[in-house]
Amino acid sequence: AISERNTDFRHTCEQHEGMAGYGWDEYDVRTGGRQTIHDAGNMIDITTEFVKLPGGQHGGSWGARIRGTPRDNAPEHLVTSMIFYAAMEGFGNLQISNEEDDLGIEGVVKMEGSSNELGDFTLEITEGPESNVHPPPRHKSYDSKPLDRSIVSSLQVEDANIWQAKGTITLYHDLGDIETQLRDKLTSRFR
Repeated sequence: AISERNTDFRHTCEQHEGMAGYGWDEYDVRTGGRQTIHDAGNMIDITTEFVKLPGGQHGGSWGARIRGTPRDNAPEHLVTSMIFYAAMEGFGNLQISNEEDDLGIEGVVKMEGSSNELGDFTLEITEGPESNVHPPPRHKSYDSKPLDRSIVSSLQVEDANIWQAKGTITLYHDLGDIETQLRDKLTSRFR
């Protein structure tokens, strides 16, 4: 399962992983830019836009928009999952400020943090424009894991391993799969 997921899961752009090209369409270190990733293997083009907004104590705030466009050969109802992760190196903290909900977070995901370099800061992940749609509920598992919510998980990783996000996330996901499979097998065995 890990090897299958590693071929579809993107963390960096690697030509040998089915990329049809990637790079900056425009870029200015002072104001932001736009880059496009042509992921032929997953049949989607991903555009990432960064913009700096003036204000604040550190010269401004940054905003990002991530948009996926199915490629011409994609199936009509292409389903793609995006994982956003944030890391704190050195002294500081970062935590979710939304109320906990086992089903996931509805709407905006809010994080609050503090670091020596930035002081107090906030990070928000929004749902984006109304044109964003979630997959319709077609399976009984939707009641326990609705796809219109953000799933939030927190890990502590040693500083020396923080650069290994792809392997860490994949392993963490697979361990969750293994735990679920074991629980299901044990439950069915003792019914």
